[in-house]
Amino acid sequence: MLGIIGAAVGAAAGTMADQWKEYFYCEALPDEVLMVKGQKVITNRGQNKKGSDNIITAGSGIAVADGQTMIIVEDGAIIEVCNRPGRYKFELGTPSLFADGKLGQKIKQTFQQIGQRITYGGDPGKDQRVYYFNTKQISNNLFGTPEVVPFRVVDSKIGLDVDVSIKCSGMYTFQIVDPLLFYTNICGNQASEYRKETIAPRMKAEFIDALTPAFSTLSDMEIRPNQIAGKKTELKNAVNTALADSWGKNMGIEVIEVAIKALNLPKEDQEMIKQAQQESQKLFMEGRRMSMYADPTMAAGGLVAAQGDAMRAAGSNAAGAMTGFMGVNMAQQAGGMNAQQLFAMGQQQAQAAAPSADSWTCSCGTSNTGKFCQNCGAAKPAPAEVNGWTCSCGTVNQGKFCQNCGAPKPAGAKIYKCDKCGWTPADPSNPPKFCPECGDVFDDNDATN
Repeated sequence: MLGIIGAAVGAAAGTMADQWKEYFYCEALPDEVLMVKGQKVITNRGQNKKGSDNIITAGSGIAVADGQTMIIVEDGAIIEVCNRPGRYKFELGTPSLFADGKLGQKIKQTFQQIGQRITYGGDPGKDQRVYYFNTKQISNNLFGTPEVVPFRVVDSKIGLDVDVSIKCSGMYTFQIVDPLLFYTNICGNQASEYRKETIAPRMKAEFIDALTPAFSTLSDMEIRPNQIAGKKTELKNAVNTALADSWGKNMGIEVIEVAIKALNLPKEDQEMIKQAQQESQKLFMEGRRMSMYADPTMAAGGLVAAQGDAMRAAGSNAAGAMTGFMGVNMAQQAGGMNAQQLFAMGQQQAQAAAPSADSWTCSCGTSNTGKFCQNCGAAKPAPAEVNGWTCSCGTVNQGKFCQNCGAPKPAGAKIYKCDKCGWTPADPSNPPKFCPECGDVFDDNDATN
């Protein structure tokens, strides 16, 4: 009986002590603290010094600062989340006489709360907490590869594809982008705070493991080892892709920046890359030279230059200039084509590539030789109309007088032009019997004075 009375007294005293509204505020969090439990602000003048630690009174104020995310947890479950700076009122807390509402209703809720606490021996029977997460960018996380990391060096322009081994060190910056995941899977309920040093060893090991697939992604982009330090965005994206499951989906953490301070290749790998580049460049230039000489004119120019060098060398022959020139003549006879033949071949190719005299260009830009465009099917345009007449001296004229002898244009002279396709003969006054373009018969319908 005495225990029940004591529980009733404790329940009443606790309920009355928890009637005061609280105010929660979190100072700026250092990089070493990732989450901290919110504490009530109590000054020397405050009277709210006997309330329960894990009880939040209805109507209490909760402040959120920049770079923070606040969550409220009741009995282990998240019931409120806020990441916007400002001051907020918590209405889902423990009923209070000082909360908004009718006094009679609040008194009734207070007695119900006392009765509930008696069943728990005078304790509240529930747990309410405020947690603040550090959502600023957490920098200065050092890393270094204890073992070599494979890296494939690819340069499709010169046909380079070799595997090397590198060691690197530097630092990375991360950020908690999903505090709910971080709370659920990493930190959970904490009595005071969760520090970075608790998870730092795990993050460092996973980050170094992610460098291998990240470097593979950079290799596919044909980024060389000496370019990695300057490709911060590409490296950050590649690392985030490699850590998408272990960090992004599991911990709610994302890599913001990766800075490479030192990157070393073994000397033998450096020499191998250098030799491969030199050999590839040599083969590339040789291929360009051979493709250049596929043009007969270019080959003729190269042959003339070589013959000039040979003749200069023959003039300084130790056995006499004549002996040297004899060697040159023998080489020319055994060398196949001479420069003149090559130049002639070049001219033939140029003539073959030149447009035909019968060709015409369509309005779509296509060059054609037939009556219709091979690209759009448009008909070949009719030649410009020639209003000419033939003088007795044999000159075809356009005006009223012969441009050769000055004779006037004969009266009634007929000029013929095909009325079907518009073709005009070279001598408009003396047409053929049939139009060579459409086959129509030339008659008086085709003549004009």
